[in-house]
Amino acid sequence: MLCELFYIQLNVQHEVTERANKNIRANLRLLNNETFLKENGVLVFEVIELFDEIEHGEGNIACWKYLLEGFVHISTRCELVKGLSKNNPYAYRDFIDQLLQCVHKLNSIYAIQLSEMIFKVIEEYPDYAFMARFKLIEMQILPDLVTRLTVIYCRDIVEFLNGVFYGKSTWFLVQSINSGHLFIKMKQRIIAEIESNMSDVQTNHLAISLAIRALAGIVGYFGIKLVDAEVLSLLKVLSLTSKERLVQLSLCLILLAADRFLKKQKELSQVLVQTLQSEISEMPLLILVYFQTDAIQQIEDSIRSILGMQVPTAKLGLFEMQKLFRSLKTNSI
Repeated sequence: MLCELFYIQLNVQHEVTERANKNIRANLRLLNNETFLKENGVLVFEVIELFDEIEHGEGNIACWKYLLEGFVHISTRCELVKGLSKNNPYAYRDFIDQLLQCVHKLNSIYAIQLSEMIFKVIEEYPDYAFMARFKLIEMQILPDLVTRLTVIYCRDIVEFLNGVFYGKSTWFLVQSINSGHLFIKMKQRIIAEIESNMSDVQTNHLAISLAIRALAGIVGYFGIKLVDAEVLSLLKVLSLTSKERLVQLSLCLILLAADRFLKKQKELSQVLVQTLQSEISEMPLLILVYFQTDAIQQIEDSIRSILGMQVPTAKLGLFEMQKLFRSLKTNSI
């Protein structure tokens, strides 16, 4: 086992990543054997610690860096990093830092493996999730892992999304398909937060506004769909509020998710007529004028300006919404 550890270190130090990957995967017999790790338990991790002590005594202070990068290439990577973290509760922060440094050195194809390893450490030390996420955001890396940590451990979804969408969020938008179910969970928790504040919309308008902006972000950027019950709850918010900002944000969300809101066209029409007549905000009337004059680009610009996000918009949904607004102008206003 000591020989295998030395072999890993040697390859990471002196070979390019692709060749190190090929060599390490092909020539290990113990460290990549899950049965061996289970049968020997703590002894495995004590031997790895011993190897580090030996190397440190020889002047190699970067031993952990090489070993952790090497573990990325083998199938038991998660078992190894989890066991090491559990066996040495004083070193888990350093392990995460070393893995974060690997992100820039290794090809992007290793992002999933690195994310898995970091997440396994956080499973052992969940209180460190916030700090790990902060470092990921600061480095603008591993967006899938940031999303996962937010949903499972940090749980500050509304605050987090509002923050990340205010800055340069391009890096965060590069999410894999594996994050889809996490964004659905985000949506559900945001809706639950909105509904919990609906008993007094006037008092809780700031909290609801932040929640709707966060919701607009994941709907616009990631195409997350609203279900009928959620649409009705959001229409109820618009019907109850007397705050201009909340009217503006709600209208942005309606336009971004036009296909979903149009499934409840009767209820949507009633709320839009009420909003136009209330004169709480000039935005409903501006949208009406823009639709009447086919100024779709101005509507898109308004959405992005109000949200402070460069969200894409579905043209087909806007064209269908244009028909509805034109019918409101003709029949009701």
